[in-house]
Amino acid sequence: MDMPDEDLLGFWKHLGQNNVRYIMVGEFAKRLHGIDYAKTDLELWLENTLINRRNLRTAFDALGYGDFPSIETMTFIPGRTRFYVENIVELDIMTAMKGLEDMTFSQCFEQASIADIDGIKIPFLHINQLIKNKQEVNRPKDQIDVIELEKIKKLRDNT
Repeated sequence: MDMPDEDLLGFWKHLGQNNVRYIMVGEFAKRLHGIDYAKTDLELWLENTLINRRNLRTAFDALGYGDFPSIETMTFIPGRTRFYVENIVELDIMTAMKGLEDMTFSQCFEQASIADIDGIKIPFLHINQLIKNKQEVNRPKDQIDVIELEKIKKLRDNT
């Protein structure tokens, strides 16, 4: 089920207002870079600091999702640590990205592609890092994504 645009924008707005340092990854990052995909789950890479975890907890509470003290100490397991945004869309949170172990979160954040939607700045994983991640995960759908992302990158380089 698709999430209404205003709910999604509200989600990102609250993350920004509460100084949550994150990068959108996965399917939404692919969409930003030009690959349309039917899946609407949100996947974000969270900077793994106590302050940032507290900021996320505050943002969730402000959004009306509830107060989750466990956010401050839990281990986020990709594909298993899920929350529901507006009770509609699954939010998968991770604190590490396969294929990017040689880079810090801050380095990736500095290189992130920033989308400005209605004045809300949203960081998305850079296409080069998205390709590295997909190559490392290496499922059949990731292999297809790498081919498509490489085509998009080549088109961008030629213009």
